[in-house]
Amino acid sequence: MKRFFLLAIFLTAFLNSQAFTVRSNESLIDTIKSQPKIKYWKFIGTTTLNFNQVSFSNWALGGGDALSGTAGLNVNLNYRKKNVSFENSGIFIYGMMKNQDQGMIKMDDRIEFNSKLNYQAIKYWNYSLLLNFKSQFAPGFAYPDKTNVVSRFFAPAYLSLSLGMDYKPTPVFSLFMSPASGKFTFVVDQHLADIGAFGTRPAIKDTDGKIIRHGEPIKPELGIAVNATIKYKLMKNIILDSRINLYDNYMDLDVANRWNIDMDFETNINFVINSVFSTTFNSRFLYDDNIMVPLYKRVNGAKVLIGAGPRLQIKEVFGIGMVMKLGRKK
Repeated sequence: MKRFFLLAIFLTAFLNSQAFTVRSNESLIDTIKSQPKIKYWKFIGTTTLNFNQVSFSNWALGGGDALSGTAGLNVNLNYRKKNVSFENSGIFIYGMMKNQDQGMIKMDDRIEFNSKLNYQAIKYWNYSLLLNFKSQFAPGFAYPDKTNVVSRFFAPAYLSLSLGMDYKPTPVFSLFMSPASGKFTFVVDQHLADIGAFGTRPAIKDTDGKIIRHGEPIKPELGIAVNATIKYKLMKNIILDSRINLYDNYMDLDVANRWNIDMDFETNINFVINSVFSTTFNSRFLYDDNIMVPLYKRVNGAKVLIGAGPRLQIKEVFGIGMVMKLGRKK
């Protein structure tokens, strides 16, 4: 009898332990399933389509009909895990305009890629490797001249690779500084390279004007780069996105040109109307001492080319259009 009671006690204890084990495992599995999967990659993109039209009929003050349109695609693919972040962005814009004087002309043309690899050093500072590429889609002309090409795809193209430190005290502001930044200017159109367009070394000619040695299609530079970006919500439906890129080639063969700083300063202000429509103001200021800008003068009402030289280039665009967001919604 004692053996029977002892066996029953051991059997009850064994069954209770097994039941407890099963419940514990099931609870652990449920807990694991309930935890959300961490995603280190994040994709965000927007497409824009803007149209502008001006039309006149019996308008005494003068003016000409014009129709313009711009299509754009902005994509961002970012990675973040512990002390490592990898930020990638692409900007693709193309716009055309038609007016009664010049017909169809190019209004905007842009290809740009940006990649930044960060590894956190201390609180707000990161070791950073920055890559930037810029070019365009289609040939460009110095209107009203539609015969002589002044630019085209990969003529020019700019490739920059910089190693430095990135200071980011807040999510909306970033300051990147690099004492060793390599910049390459590509001009794959041999005619443009021969005339030394965009700072490349021109062709060498004999006294009869025949080319002895063609112009070089690549111009390498080594210098200092400073880039600052800010993206801030000014109001509920107004977003400011601004950045400035500064570059100084301290290895320029022309010593007097070593302190001529290249600048690319761009500001976008987005006025969000709703989830489909928005109004955008874009301004861009460019200066590069190696880019010769055509200079014109009005002679008897006609636009006449009188020379070329470095100038501050300014572009402003204001428009309303449709916006479609890509990627996962928050």
